[in-house]
Amino acid sequence: MDQSCEDQSHKWGELPSSPDALPHTDGRAWKLAPLIRLPHKTVGLLLAVTLVSSLSLPAGHAAAAATPSRTLSLADFSPAADGKSDDTPALARCFAEAAKRGGGVIVIPPGDYYVAGTKPVPIASRTIVRAEGARFYLPKQLGDKARLVLFEGRDVQDFAWHGGEFRGHVFDPARRENSWEPNANTRIIVITTSPGGVTSDLLFRDIKSDCIAGAVVTVEGAAKRGSEVEVATFAERVCVESCTLLRSGKFMWDYGHLWQILIWPEDYEPWEVERARRYFRNDLVRDGVRMDAGDDHVRFDNTKRPIEVSRSDEPNEAVCFFGGPLPKNIVRGRQYFVVASSPEFIKIAEQVGGLPIRFEGTSDGSRRRKEADADSTAVIPPPHVGGYDLQGVKLMFKLSGVYHGLYAPTGSGPGKGGVDVQCCRDVRITGCQLSALGDTMHVQRSRNVIFANNHIIGSRMGAFFLAEFCKNASITGNLVDGTNGSRVMSVEKSCADVTITGNTFRNGGRGAWINQPRNFILQGNVFVNNTTKGERDPRRGRRGFATGDYQRFPELYFTLHQTNGTYGPVIVRDNIFATSDSCAPGAVTFAPNGHDLQMSGNVFRGPPAVIRVDTSCTGVVVRDNPGATLKREPVGFNEGRR
Repeated sequence: MDQSCEDQSHKWGELPSSPDALPHTDGRAWKLAPLIRLPHKTVGLLLAVTLVSSLSLPAGHAAAAATPSRTLSLADFSPAADGKSDDTPALARCFAEAAKRGGGVIVIPPGDYYVAGTKPVPIASRTIVRAEGARFYLPKQLGDKARLVLFEGRDVQDFAWHGGEFRGHVFDPARRENSWEPNANTRIIVITTSPGGVTSDLLFRDIKSDCIAGAVVTVEGAAKRGSEVEVATFAERVCVESCTLLRSGKFMWDYGHLWQILIWPEDYEPWEVERARRYFRNDLVRDGVRMDAGDDHVRFDNTKRPIEVSRSDEPNEAVCFFGGPLPKNIVRGRQYFVVASSPEFIKIAEQVGGLPIRFEGTSDGSRRRKEADADSTAVIPPPHVGGYDLQGVKLMFKLSGVYHGLYAPTGSGPGKGGVDVQCCRDVRITGCQLSALGDTMHVQRSRNVIFANNHIIGSRMGAFFLAEFCKNASITGNLVDGTNGSRVMSVEKSCADVTITGNTFRNGGRGAWINQPRNFILQGNVFVNNTTKGERDPRRGRRGFATGDYQRFPELYFTLHQTNGTYGPVIVRDNIFATSDSCAPGAVTFAPNGHDLQMSGNVFRGPPAVIRVDTSCTGVVVRDNPGATLKREPVGFNEGRR
């Protein structure tokens, strides 16, 4: 994950070492090896004839009936194949001809193809694409809100794509210089469904990618308009097999990343602070803030988009302060609530409706630094970091927007993860290697999902992500490495009939989050140190605005997305939880209104752990969990998530 996109050494396009290693043939295509230096047209035609003879597709793929007379080679459409000139027009002509013929086999011979992506290449039904050995290069430069889709189809049936490698330049915050903007969005293959249309029998196999700023494979059914739950038309029978999609998926900053850099700039390089300032929600920052000793007024110009009195303790109602120096009794980055508001000032308290705070010490941009230096209790960041004046006191408001809302860049596009599947039925994702500088994969509002024997090797945000309102899912035999990203596992918003068995989850940042499930089994898994965001290290840990200090998260937490929602039955059995000091004392938490909750036979290794179950939960059986004790006490409905 640290290595730059340009520095990777790729050998995916080379011929295999033996006939047996050639993918998805019986070895007959190996006879083409001596011809590999022939012109593209010759190689393409020979590949087409040989591969069609050995082609095998799952039942239901009518494209398997393709014959050589319905085979097209991209070489016949005059691509430059030099990796520099745009081959999109040649691809478009080739795919259009296949559509005109009612489908067939398209062979893209081994070579280097530059694709500018100015207009998607249309995908037609009853088509097989064979792209083994082909390398597709995306533009070197992509600006603000750039949007690229390379191949696109709607209501597609009996379609398969084999092989090919796609290379891009997704934004990487570990690099000082990037040629793509953070909100650039590049999706490779996008298949959508119209309400009442038919999308079915799709196969994606042996596709490779690196540094793509969006999903490589996107399949979407049609959601019911106006509903976040219902599906108008499912896309059916979607299979993703043996794909290697590295650092692919839309880029995400992670929760609180930019916020933390601006509030504690001394922990970062000047260029990192300057970049955070550039991409921050600066519309939610107020400058020129002054607080006087013995006074309770926070003085600044509050006439434009005025900050109102806080009505609740939601983060959107809170403010925090940064820059410096600050009064002794104000904690940098900690949330405060507004209890009085006028065009010239606000008053703040530690709780909603609390007593206004009177300041111990003066704080304003005109205070001389040498005076502040004499005050040993003042915490003062450098006066200028990356061109951002941090000596004057500032405040942020609407903390949800500057902390949670900035998990993704402003203006970012769709395409979470290397594989993005929404509103689909009968989904199989198997044998893939995946990593991303955002969410690694994304399955949402889908039915009958198998995610098995995959290897997630890195994630900046969510590693395994079964998103909202999925039903009937089996998650088995996967190795998931969160690499200090956000949650190592998310099962969001009322997913039902889910079994998660025999997986290993390790090195996540914010634990595993299960959100109001129904009929949920978690059994026989290994969880190893998935709370690394709790480490007191600015490069790995994350501070929170609740205290201004580093947060600690549970290893596993059940929450509600509806304040009065219910969840259950839930079985958590025979898992191993190996935690560290970065884990919250409540290593497992159950939100209110759970029913039929069973947790037994789990082993906890590490600091003493507590299984916290809200007092409102019923049918609770928690026993025989060595290393952990049960505590029945009030638990917040969203506790652990924030």
